[in-house]
Amino acid sequence: MESEGTPMAGAGLSRRTAVLLSLLGGLLMSLAFHPCDCGGMVWVGLLPLLTALWLGKSGFLRGFLLGWLYAVAWHSVNFWWVNNVGSLFGNPLWVFGPAIFLPLMGLYAVLVGLWAGVANTLLRPRLEPVPTEEQGLPQIRRQQMCDDWALRDLGTTLRCALGCGMLWVCVDWARGAAGPAAITWAHLAMPLYHGLSLAQWADVVGLAGLAFLPVFTNVVLWGAGRRCILLYKGARTYRSPWDFYLCMVLVFGLFIGGIFFARAYSPTAMASRKSVLHLPVMSMQRDIDQHVIFSGGVDSDAPMMRDTLQHMQQVQQNTIEQALRQKPGGGLQQALPVWVVWPESAMARPLWRDAKTRELLPDRYTTEVLQPSLAQLREEIGELATPPPVFFAGTTLYDLDPADPTHLPRGHNTLAVFPPDGAPLTASKQHLMPFGEYVPFAESCAWVRDGYRAFTGMDACGMLYPGEGTEPLNVPVPGSDETVQVIPAVCFEDGLPGLLRPFVRRTGRQVIVNCTNDGWFGDSSCGEMQARAAAYTCIALRRPMVRAANKGLCCAIAPNGALLDPLRKDGDCHTRGFSYALLPVDAEAGLTIFAVLGEWTVIPALLTVILTSLPAFFRRYDTISAFRRPLQPRAGLTKGKK
Repeated sequence: MESEGTPMAGAGLSRRTAVLLSLLGGLLMSLAFHPCDCGGMVWVGLLPLLTALWLGKSGFLRGFLLGWLYAVAWHSVNFWWVNNVGSLFGNPLWVFGPAIFLPLMGLYAVLVGLWAGVANTLLRPRLEPVPTEEQGLPQIRRQQMCDDWALRDLGTTLRCALGCGMLWVCVDWARGAAGPAAITWAHLAMPLYHGLSLAQWADVVGLAGLAFLPVFTNVVLWGAGRRCILLYKGARTYRSPWDFYLCMVLVFGLFIGGIFFARAYSPTAMASRKSVLHLPVMSMQRDIDQHVIFSGGVDSDAPMMRDTLQHMQQVQQNTIEQALRQKPGGGLQQALPVWVVWPESAMARPLWRDAKTRELLPDRYTTEVLQPSLAQLREEIGELATPPPVFFAGTTLYDLDPADPTHLPRGHNTLAVFPPDGAPLTASKQHLMPFGEYVPFAESCAWVRDGYRAFTGMDACGMLYPGEGTEPLNVPVPGSDETVQVIPAVCFEDGLPGLLRPFVRRTGRQVIVNCTNDGWFGDSSCGEMQARAAAYTCIALRRPMVRAANKGLCCAIAPNGALLDPLRKDGDCHTRGFSYALLPVDAEAGLTIFAVLGEWTVIPALLTVILTSLPAFFRRYDTISAFRRPLQPRAGLTKGKK
């Protein structure tokens, strides 16, 4: 019988082969994500890594290095768009890549390396040689030995599949809970978004819990495939892979159940519910290059106001044409937007707020430029026979103490809401991007400030600060007495459901409003990846979303994660224009299991990892045998006895 410490007979892998398999597996897994979008690869993307691990020597360090190489290859392809940041600061790829990008990918790959290290030690299967025809045994005895071998192999496959799947749940939870570096775009749940069926279970187990399914399937497929091949080659026989059948029943059952959830939360199904308000929303995309924003090219709000009026007129024209096609000669019911969302970095000037009273200060820009422009725009929109809309915009907000001239302003990346009547509302971003919105340790370490200035040409001081609070914003719906609770999300916060979970309320209508700017990464796949992460947030919380992007994907998202009127031109989301949708907002949406418990699957996943690791732990350290071994008499007591 072969233990975990030795490879399968005749199938040991060399170091070079194992490294090549790991790199190949990482490239294969990257195909499951955007922009390749070969979602089926997530079900087989781990097979090369498992082969490199389990057909070679056991050991944590070996497993860690192979898993780390696998993740570096995977993330280097999926996050290649990060290199676009270097061009903003005048750093060519051959400088930015080795200095920033590759170390960042290496750090991000550590979690997968830890998973592979444990998978190659405590969660490593027992690979016994199959009974062969050359052993000279009777056929009945050989068949019985094959049955026993297949049963033991099936058991070790299920143990390892369960343990490895649950361990990856912990890895993806740690990836999403990594403080400022948290990002969910590399979760193994992302490729499951295609079809919207399996993705629906995110409202129960979250994104981390969904990662169990593809990992479990990969391990079962590896073990069952190996078992069938060895039985045929060694004993010319076949045994049903019941673990593979069980896995297929699990996936198919979740798929069928997810179809019902996807239909129940679709805009079509929600249209018949009396508790649903259909909110006309419009989001705009300006498609301004980040170089222009850095150079102060956005020096006026006039183009944004002009584009808003033109888009409103286009929505009116589209509404009339659609009504005429459906009911020629009939009455027209206009549904022009009552909420208009502008993207992050949309406003020409920042806003100022009293640091103590938290009220906006009437500076020259607000009183002489912004407020008159908004009033004029609402007046022009009023000619289209629609109530004056509510405007949302991403801007920079500075806290200032007017009574203390020595008080240094503190900047915030903020979502500002401008209702037709009443004071503006603000909510600041809480999850800041390191090195983009702030520089870690810049205030206390001079060498960090000097290095950042030398590399980017910008001052590390005066960066932004995180916001606070978990109260949604109560925003009116013009033309009615309704108010809707807005869950604010700035930039990539829309892809962090755990961050927005405290804003969810049991009663009342709620909508997630996101203002983002992916111009930092140019015309890359970043925008599509962030939009899919935002769709998972809508599924996990069962709340609709409207998102406006300066660059990225401008769209609305239904509670089932479906994109409503995504702004694309020839398949490219980086374009100028608008998105319009009737957003279904349910007053009786209630709370999902994820909204109540968060990533609750982590605790049972960790306990399962411990339980499935115990057999290998006891075998490795021979603990049970040590207790069963009879005590040997000491040499001094037996000396001289015959």
